[in-house]
Formats: sequence, structure tokens, C-alpha cells
Amino acid sequence: VTPGGTPGRPALVARALEARFGEPVEMVVKSVWPNERMPAIIGKWLDDERPDVVWLGINRFWFNYPSVPLRLRRKLGPLGDRLARLGLGAAANPVIGPSRAFRLARSLLLRTVGGDYHFEPEEILPRIEASIRRILRQEGVVLAVWGPFGRSRWSVTRAQAAAEQRRQAVVVAALERLARDLHFAYAGAGAPLYLSHETPELAPDGFHFGVSYEAESGERHAAFLIQAIEAERGAVTRPA
Repeated sequence: VTPGGTPGRPALVARALEARFGEPVEMVVKSVWPNERMPAIIGKWLDDERPDVVWLGINRFWFNYPSVPLRLRRKLGPLGDRLARLGLGAAANPVIGPSRAFRLARSLLLRTVGGDYHFEPEEILPRIEASIRRILRQEGVVLAVWGPFGRSRWSVTRAQAAAEQRRQAVVVAALERLARDLHFAYAGAGAPLYLSHETPELAPDGFHFGVSYEAESGERHAAFLIQAIEAERGAVTRPA
């Protein structure tokens, strides 16, 4: 379950796992949205796919992206919905979205209109926990939970940045406690990594990660998965 995942990254991870364990690896990528149906949807995927290993990516976008279109929808009703659709259409346009003018306009709107988050941490954490408990009930499954890390800054004001950092800290602290209690592999960052200037190359839209990030992140993901599998099942010693 890899929110925000790209086609290249799972293939890189699969090759690394095959090289480490000497067995063919099939990756099935699913995207999930943390609404009230999340645990049930993941449960159905588990029943359908019967995986040996589950990677659950916690996407910071869920709870930490200040969306101007979402605020317009919530504040202005039908008019806001029309304005939001225009804004989302512009963001998705391959010419307008990556342009400097569009990014400046978004920054200005965030400073004046502001942005709403899709979910509060208090909304998503029970759904994530229920999903994790459902995964762990699946016999023989190794679970690895990844994120959030916060390599990109989405806020434009000090107040937004403080909220962004506070919200990430809440989510990561809760997941760390859950990992200790339920004994699964977890990696996340209590403070956004952009605070230490650890920001990868971005795509032209200034939002998504660039191509060079694929190999780098694929290596990190594979190393974490290998560690999780070997911690659960023991290190594999392959003949020389």
C-alpha cells in the first residue's frame, strides 16, 4: 500500500529483494485514502492478494498539505466548488501547473485565503491503527510502516510551518508507540527533514519528486524492507 508511489520505485525495490533473498518477487501496488473505509479496503486487499509482506506508506499529504481549493469548497459552498475545480484543473495542466507564475499565485493565496487540510491527525490515526491491526491478523505477514518524513515544505507562513511540524510530530509519536506495542517495523521522522535541508530534487511543478529521487528512495525502501523481513524471519545466508 504505497500512497504517492511511482511505477519505477516498486520495480527497484523488487529487484533489490530478489537479489537479497534469491527468490522472484511480485509487487502489487495499491493507493489508499485514509477515510473511514480504509481498514476494510485494506482487509479486502489482504484477502484477495494474500501477501507475504505488506509495506504501508503514511503519506504526509493526508494531514499536512494546506489546500486552497479545499478551503474554497468548505467556505464558499457551490461557488467555492467551481473555483476549486478551476484551481485543480490548472494544477494538473502540464503547462500551467509547473509554471513559476502558478506557484507564485498559490503562495499568495496561501498567505491570504489560507488552506485546509484533508484530515486531522486525530481522524487518521485510529484508521491507520485499525488498518495495521487488520494486517497483523493476517497469518505470516511481515509489516513495514514507512513515514512520514517531510522532505518538502508546503507551508508559506510561520504559523503554517509551526502547524505542519506539530502535526507531523503527533502522527510520528503515535506510530512509534503503536510499533512498540504491536511489534512491527516502523520508520518516520518526528521533525520534517526539510528543517535539516534534506530536500531531494523536485519535478518542474515544485511539488512532486524528481526522477533522481527514484533510485535513492528505492534503495532506502528496499533496505528497510530487508531489515523488517530479516528481523521477523531471520537473516538469510545464501551460499557463496
